Amino acid sequence: MTALFHPSLDTLKSRLISIWPDHTDYIATSFRDRSLEVMATSEQIASCVLKLAGKNPDGLDGFCLDYKFLCEKIVFPEELYFRRNNRYRLTRFSDALTECYANAPFMARYMNGLLVSNVMWHNHACAISSYVHEYLPSLRAGSDHLEIGPGHGMFLYFAAASPNVGTATGWDVSPTSIEMTRNALAVLDVTQPVNLTLQNMFEADAARTTARFDSIAMSEILEHLEDPVAALKSASEWLRPGGTIWVNVPANSPAPDHIFLVESPEHACDLVREAGLEVTSSHGFPMTGATMEKARKRKLAISCIVTGRKQ
Repeated sequence: MTALFHPSLDTLKSRLISIWPDHTDYIATSFRDRSLEVMATSEQIASCVLKLAGKNPDGLDGFCLDYKFLCEKIVFPEELYFRRNNRYRLTRFSDALTECYANAPFMARYMNGLLVSNVMWHNHACAISSYVHEYLPSLRAGSDHLEIGPGHGMFLYFAAASPNVGTATGWDVSPTSIEMTRNALAVLDVTQPVNLTLQNMFEADAARTTARFDSIAMSEILEHLEDPVAALKSASEWLRPGGTIWVNVPANSPAPDHIFLVESPEHACDLVREAGLEVTSSHGFPMTGATMEKARKRKLAISCIVTGRKQ
């Protein structure tokens, strides 16, 4: 692909490689067989990163360094623990809250790194592309949409831009994530109003309000919770009949705030069914450089995408 068609993407890749030359081969592998749709989504996200970098005191270098920090200092130590113990290091949400969500400087770097990973990691790029090109277009016009845990804000950015989304809402337990999302949407000139609330979904009492949603997105949320089925049941209380939940949950993907181990795409589907939802579609995207067969055999990261419908 040439710079003529993907100028933002080429700028981001070039800057990252200049800062982290050892990552060159990984990037080449990640982009080798991407579809046109995934490339188009990656270009859009890269363009957003460049806009956000223009308002960042550390500029584009800051985002690239935060991505390197994510890979080397956040994910790699957890990966070593996972390989040695066959489980995630933490088991309680309260510990993840203390170590990560309540640590504003850490969360800022974590979210910036994850934003760039949606471009650089093959499985992340495919997951968000499926959301943009498959899920959002499937919604009925005027849908009331909720995202639980918007993090860096990119999924809400695409939802707010969708012609099928009438209202957009975001809930998160991290004040840092809420502010990062709010800032990102402002910098990216999102014109549709987005209601952002510091809200724990387990504390949202559906019985005390008539508010309901046609669509709920939960991207990389379930692995952060002690009981993902309870979370899906709680979320489904906010769905209108016929409404859908789009779930993106990684299997075998250690991180400092991951506490529930999803073992396979089938396991992810089972969680959605156990919550009383009908599974209408599912996908599995293995990590960069791995086939699905290799990822299953070696317990490598797989982004598991499941859409569930409320009866």
